[in-house]
Amino acid sequence: MEWPKLKNIIILILLLLNGFLLVLVGMRYTESVQYERAALEQTLKVLEGQGIQADRAALAPAGELAPLTAERDLERELQLAQALLGQDTQAENRGGGLYLYRGGGGELSVRAGGELSAALADGPEQRTSDPGRHAAALLRDMGIRAEQTGVTQEDGWTRVRFRQSWDGVPLFSCEAQFAYRDGRLQTVQGTLLAAQGGEKEDGGVMALPTALMRFSEEIAATGDVCSAIQSMEPGWRGTVQPLSGGVRLSPAWLVTTDTAQYYLDCATGALTRITDQ
Repeated sequence: MEWPKLKNIIILILLLLNGFLLVLVGMRYTESVQYERAALEQTLKVLEGQGIQADRAALAPAGELAPLTAERDLERELQLAQALLGQDTQAENRGGGLYLYRGGGGELSVRAGGELSAALADGPEQRTSDPGRHAAALLRDMGIRAEQTGVTQEDGWTRVRFRQSWDGVPLFSCEAQFAYRDGRLQTVQGTLLAAQGGEKEDGGVMALPTALMRFSEEIAATGDVCSAIQSMEPGWRGTVQPLSGGVRLSPAWLVTTDTAQYYLDCATGALTRITDQ
């Protein structure tokens, strides 16, 4: 047989083989989706039998989240400080993971895990008629991605809260409050992580139906009562590593019920009630 004809036959066979493999992968994916859907529906029926309703549309699986360790980045931290205090900001290492930043705009202290406290001097750059927009602009200048989670007004104070995100995923343990009085930013309190992300680690993540059942078991064990799961949002919680000063980010769900909010560890199923609501 001539080579050109043989080559065409080989190409055709390879195309048919690739097509077969694609069909096989598609069938397995479809079967997996159908199985997960069936398992979720069955779990929701079990929860309903226990008196707990759940909004299917508000249940988000953890997906590809995996544990990782974020290492402190002093250059990014200085950028954060300069956004608040000005370009003349100087850093001072106070030891024990504590850095103090001073500039024309005031003072800022930052610990290894990102816990910070800032007292700001009066200046035209700190005055605004729109605290929410002003705080969002400061966060962008800091190199921090965050979304506004609330705003309160009381006794002349306006307090705007933001929650940081990492790769588009919420960092539940990283929230900061910007406090304004008479249109002037006076303090910033909370936790913002100025760090470099490491590689994701191996670690299995509990499937959503299993997580829901674990939540139900833990609720019953603690004696808490709820009749509805209103949302289940995946994200990370940070824990400071004492030796390295880095922050270990562990996948977790933020579970909102009709009575309280909880963190559910994606790997272990451990349930923690949020008390500072």
